[in-house]
Amino acid sequence: MDKQERVEIVNSLIKFISDRGGRYFYKKDTLLRKNANNVAYMKLKGGRVYFVDDWTEQDVYAYPNGKDRDGFSHGGTLWALICDFGDFIRNGGNTNGSHGYGGLYSEYWGYDDQSIKEVIAYAKEIGYLKGE
Repeated sequence: MDKQERVEIVNSLIKFISDRGGRYFYKKDTLLRKNANNVAYMKLKGGRVYFVDDWTEQDVYAYPNGKDRDGFSHGGTLWALICDFGDFIRNGGNTNGSHGYGGLYSEYWGYDDQSIKEVIAYAKEIGYLKGE
């Protein structure tokens, strides 16, 4: 599987997350546009992996160096998840939880139990998480 295929897997997962629970990665109104119905996504640009923020609509370099988070509108738990997504896109393999907070298995999301179970099951189905 190449990087672009892994981008598509992660974007499918982000969309799935945005449709449940607290609707992370989704904004009805963005910073610059009203009624945008914007869902965040990942993309490749110049060989690097970027997160396009749902609120600011800015490209944010998806690498855990801690200083290039300008334009990221979410907190630390979701930043760790974005860094996990970036690692998965760059390298493949199991990267969930590599950057702290437990990844998709985190207890700190604020999602209800049913929604997080659905997210985990979907992540396994599409090949982001390994089955147990």
